[in-house]
Amino acid sequence: MNDFTQLFDPRAIAVVGVSEDLSRPSSQSVCALIKNDYAGAIYPINPKYEAFEGLPCFSSVLAVPGEIDLVVIGVPAKGVLPIVQECASKGVPFVLILSGGFRETGESGIALEKAVLQAAKAGGVRILGPNCLGFVNVHANVFAAFGSMTRPPQLVAGGVSLVTQSGGFGYSIALSCAEQGIGFRHVIATGNESDINSVHLVEALLADALTSSIVVYIEGVHDGRALLEVGRQAMKVGKPIFLWKGGVTEQGAKAAASHTASMTGRYDFYQALFKQTGIVEIQELSDAVDFLQAFAPRKFPNSNGVAVMGVSGGSAIVFADAGERVGLNVVELQESTQTKLSLVVPHMGAVHNPIDLTAGYFSMANQEKLEKALHAVLEDPQVDSLCVNLATTGKSGSLAAAQVLARVSQTTVKPIMIFSSAPKEEFSNAQTVLAQAGIPVLSSPSRVARAMGALLRYRQCQERMRMDEDNAYSSLSFKLEGLDALLAQELLTEVSSKSILSRIGIPFGEDVVLGLQELASPAAPSYPVVVKVISQDIPHKTEVGGVKVGVGSAKELSQAIQDILTSVGQRAPKARVEGLLISPMIQDGFEMIVGVIKDQVFGPVVVVGAGGIYTEVLSDLSCRLAPFGTQTAMEMIAELKCFAILQGARGRQSLDVPALANALVLLSHFAFEHQEHIVEIDINPLFVLPKGVVGADALIVLGGQD
Repeated sequence: MNDFTQLFDPRAIAVVGVSEDLSRPSSQSVCALIKNDYAGAIYPINPKYEAFEGLPCFSSVLAVPGEIDLVVIGVPAKGVLPIVQECASKGVPFVLILSGGFRETGESGIALEKAVLQAAKAGGVRILGPNCLGFVNVHANVFAAFGSMTRPPQLVAGGVSLVTQSGGFGYSIALSCAEQGIGFRHVIATGNESDINSVHLVEALLADALTSSIVVYIEGVHDGRALLEVGRQAMKVGKPIFLWKGGVTEQGAKAAASHTASMTGRYDFYQALFKQTGIVEIQELSDAVDFLQAFAPRKFPNSNGVAVMGVSGGSAIVFADAGERVGLNVVELQESTQTKLSLVVPHMGAVHNPIDLTAGYFSMANQEKLEKALHAVLEDPQVDSLCVNLATTGKSGSLAAAQVLARVSQTTVKPIMIFSSAPKEEFSNAQTVLAQAGIPVLSSPSRVARAMGALLRYRQCQERMRMDEDNAYSSLSFKLEGLDALLAQELLTEVSSKSILSRIGIPFGEDVVLGLQELASPAAPSYPVVVKVISQDIPHKTEVGGVKVGVGSAKELSQAIQDILTSVGQRAPKARVEGLLISPMIQDGFEMIVGVIKDQVFGPVVVVGAGGIYTEVLSDLSCRLAPFGTQTAMEMIAELKCFAILQGARGRQSLDVPALANALVLLSHFAFEHQEHIVEIDINPLFVLPKGVVGADALIVLGGQD
């Protein structure tokens, strides 16, 4: 665990590069520290001045008397290295480099950044930056920053911490949240992340007692596994992480590289990580605002059943439409619930779900009826979340509803959220009551639905992680005898690949291997069969005519062998042919593709998708980071478009989905355990049968450590 106490809450700060030009980064930082009543010692540094803003100005870091916890550097890039060396000599634990002109500028900048980092490491100095806006500890008035982070409006203290690779855009997130009354603990811009990175900071914030939620903006991470572990830890300690991933498209990824030279991994792998950890993805400024408000009460639904009630039928329809897209279900209320509602809802209203309370219902005169209606809905076992549409209800009606909702909210663990589009002057009194009760108010019904969907996914991830931890697969190990002898090769043949995978528990058909000397009198287990060339030099057999399918007799088998040898000889003349493989054709299952990709950021990632003709047509894939348990594997399969086929669509026989899930789990643990050698695994196709699964082809690509 990284200890950043002296960084986040320094007792003494030296700021290098102050000048009479108050627009300079260092000058802005010192002025902000003074203006905001920072309680620690402030040491401006510039040999040209005797004083700065009423404070003694020192000639260098070494000239400062006493200990310094943090040195802020805002000089041009070429002057940074000697200052860092001074910090190392003085025993300064942390340096913040605001200056740009490093890795983001090209080769010379890369070399300079490396030299600075080497000097820091040699002296035991940790670096935040370079090329960043700095950070603010709102609680302690630490403004080690410049630019927008030092200007009004000032953030109010609260429990949200923000970590951002883009200082300017990240601070836009903070300001959007602040407009809705959300308070902050830390706002930290990381810049080039030459040393301290976003994941390090998030890990530290999880241990910070005054941080309750964490918002992150990243363009890329170098170690996806570290982010995975931090996400899991966040779930365990109950601190939600809301993460915005920039650079998710080809254009975005190019922009990320030119902005901070960040390494971006494949977006679908990031999304897999989010699902496996409970990290909540945000994609708009409004997401950050809405989700922080929705999660603040720490009330999570146990199911997707939701009720919507209010005075606007159109709002209910919009909510239902948006809710369906995020997995919510506007459930049918029990008859007993509808009976209770009929006693307190006007006859012209509706007591089924959505519940129409009719215009004018929200009033002081109807408070008792509203309270009974709310209790009736929340006590329905099918309902686990409630949206109340106040819509354009005026000042008196909104306040009356807010007072009732505040009382009812204290009696339930089910999340309640409000939609109101009333003007601020009409809604301010109600807003105060609802805020004190911890009831989120959002400005559209679709935003309420999206926030409720985020709560639901978070709770589902909590449960799945618990079940996966309890799963027997958590201690799987595959120490296969003889595997070490194969690991020096780059590519295994289909025969050896199948042999290895069958030993970890993935079934394959009963193949017949024919050596070159046996081709004159071939034998097949039963017809029809598939005939394939065996060669370590031919990973893609169909491209050289090395496969014949549907071979139905001994005569056809002899001809198939001759055709394959001729084609391979012509199209891959340098390939070393070891023989031919005869495999039974599998005709009563559904073809899937199952494999592993070793990603440079995330390590081994398991992929499953529809095979055969559906591969190109549907582009139907799901992935997760290895290793994982049964619940995760079942979740992967359920995401696929072909899931309905596996379940037995249109009266067809259902197929063995648990067996497919088991194969994914086995593959994930095997690939993870041997990730230093395995670059890729491809089982294509893997047939899902009414009972069990069976692989028809397989390939393992090996490689040394990165």
